[in-house]
Amino acid sequence: MAADLRSLVDHRQLLFDFAWRDLRARYKGSVLGFAWNFLNPLLQLLVYYLLFGILLRVPVVNARGEEPPYGYAVFLFTGLLPWTFFASSLQGGAASVLANANLVKKVRLPLAILPAATVLSNLVNFLLSLVVLAAVVLVAGVPPHLTLVLVPLLLAVQVVMNLGFAYLLAALAVYFRDVLHILGIGLTLWYFLTPIIFSIESFAGRPPYFLLHLNPMTPVIVGYQRVILDGVPPEWEWLLYSAVVAALVFLAGLAVYGRASAGFEEEL
Repeated sequence: MAADLRSLVDHRQLLFDFAWRDLRARYKGSVLGFAWNFLNPLLQLLVYYLLFGILLRVPVVNARGEEPPYGYAVFLFTGLLPWTFFASSLQGGAASVLANANLVKKVRLPLAILPAATVLSNLVNFLLSLVVLAAVVLVAGVPPHLTLVLVPLLLAVQVVMNLGFAYLLAALAVYFRDVLHILGIGLTLWYFLTPIIFSIESFAGRPPYFLLHLNPMTPVIVGYQRVILDGVPPEWEWLLYSAVVAALVFLAGLAVYGRASAGFEEEL
């Protein structure tokens, strides 16, 4: 495990090169290219807003238990972007070794960089989408709160969690290809168990409030909503829980990946 971590540091330039290659491949042949980093989140917002905000009229309650002035669309967008970063990291990470099978079999390279490069490229996409979020929030009349300084902390917890799952899923997918198919279904279920299309405060004082927090992504998503929209800090005890889960998943994922990587060439 320590050797894998050291290889990421020692080969950081190669890591950046693979992440850049992943970004270029994603938009290769596209007329709009990197502009999709800005268009994709806006199109997602439009679809989900029409479905849940207009047709289903899902209510929103902010951290103070009040109906927020910024509206459902902004609330939805704030949770949707970090979730997209999470889901894309897991899906891309799971396929990272399989997608580079020729390199794994023919070139000696530190295999630990493959899932990490995928997470890094998705991190770049997420950071670019935050520019769109900033514009949407300002247009909606939400002032820049001092709690915005806590966004890097939330991002750090999420990156560690994303890396852990990416390593774990990448190792499993090499030996069990069904993982790629099951993952899509699992992420869909996970999405609806995370307070993205509904506000966690709607369940305050009821059992689902506690149960939903057992989902390690709940404190992270709620943290973004609170610090960006409501100007209040995250729920520290629950964020600590997510941080511990993230660290454990990262250590377990890296350990499993390190052991499994010895047989990658043979399985591929």
